[in-house]
Amino acid sequence: MLAAAAALSPALGQSTSTARGARWCPVPEGAPKWARSLRMTVLVDSVLLSGKPAIRHAHRCYKIGWRGRPALMIKQAAAELSSARHVAPLVVIGIGYNSLFQRHRRRYDYWAHRWDREAKWLLRVLRRKGAKQFVWVMLREPTARTVPRYAVRELSYYSWYFPYVNERLRRLDRRRDDVVLADWSKVGDRPGITYDSIHLNSRGGVLMAKLIKRTITRDALRQARP
Repeated sequence: MLAAAAALSPALGQSTSTARGARWCPVPEGAPKWARSLRMTVLVDSVLLSGKPAIRHAHRCYKIGWRGRPALMIKQAAAELSSARHVAPLVVIGIGYNSLFQRHRRRYDYWAHRWDREAKWLLRVLRRKGAKQFVWVMLREPTARTVPRYAVRELSYYSWYFPYVNERLRRLDRRRDDVVLADWSKVGDRPGITYDSIHLNSRGGVLMAKLIKRTITRDALRQARP
């Protein structure tokens, strides 16, 4: 069985929110240029879209460009971004839930290679459009303990392959200096943060926003010149 959600919209949408007074926002001393720019593109499917208000609020210092739609697949994002004029130096990637794998790791090497190839394609396109640093949000790995009771039945439909995607993300992170992971698989391993198995409620949105902000700050500090 292959697992992937169907796309709900024909085009990759974009919207922008501008940080008022961003010039007064502090950045780490010696921070890399991508961090000093205070510009961010957020690439979303329905999961990160559900946390958009909290993410926007937590990053008021940034001019944020939002790109994506529910059920967006990585290969679709790469193809559609090819026609974009530009993206911000910092790109937060919140897609991956709509990936293709088979149950019980059948033909895993084939699907993993395909996933890796499409992820590299996406990053290559984004770099051509101006991206310098990527924060990729890992997938939640929900269990019966961490989802509402009425959402438990969802777990057998698709969450079984989320660990496969996170495996590929960890591999990607080990091989690239321009990718850092926001570990939602760890931070999101708790009940009361989603209204189903993966989509964020208000509490989950705040938690996600803090994770992304902390990941950005930590990597800006890591890359800062003395």
